[in-house]
Amino acid sequence: MHLCACTLSFTKSVFTGLFAEITAEDLLSSLEQIHGLQSITVDAFSIPDLPTPPNPFRGIRRKNSSLKRWLIICSDDTLRRGHYRGTANLLRKYLGDFLIATYLEDVQNSGYDDAYVQEIERAVIVKTLDSFWRDHLINMNRLSSAVNVRSFGHRNPLEEYKIDGCRFFISMLSATRRLTVESLLQYWSSSNKADELE
Repeated sequence: MHLCACTLSFTKSVFTGLFAEITAEDLLSSLEQIHGLQSITVDAFSIPDLPTPPNPFRGIRRKNSSLKRWLIICSDDTLRRGHYRGTANLLRKYLGDFLIATYLEDVQNSGYDDAYVQEIERAVIVKTLDSFWRDHLINMNRLSSAVNVRSFGHRNPLEEYKIDGCRFFISMLSATRRLTVESLLQYWSSSNKADELE
């Protein structure tokens, strides 16, 4: 699954209270219960014997975004088509719903208006993208000199550059996505903790 170690560690801190008493055996037992389900309700999905995610998807826009996210999860080709792909997708949906609900709850508890929240989100995204974009340009510069060496192996340097450049770009987007999510979750949870201390 596409869970970054840093996001996973932050997820553990978010879920510590809710999932403290859940053992690996409990999780496996719950996943076995959903393995092979023929249909589910996307906007009210939960895994049996595990905490029910809060419902942040009130209103047509949020339900629409939940459905879009579910369709993206199902059409993701990074998971191999195998016996447990459906179960893995449901687990991704379940954990994603928890993260989104936690984020929306933290934003709502912060007391800031939507304009300020959007400004913070935009600033975090731009800062993260700017950092990774600079790294990407440096990597592409290094790649251009490395590809020239490959031409001695009778490979087409332009094709090699395109293939590796595309791979680097996709990797950059993935890293940007992960760091943006982690930064936003940490920002709102830390600002709420700071407010509680005052």
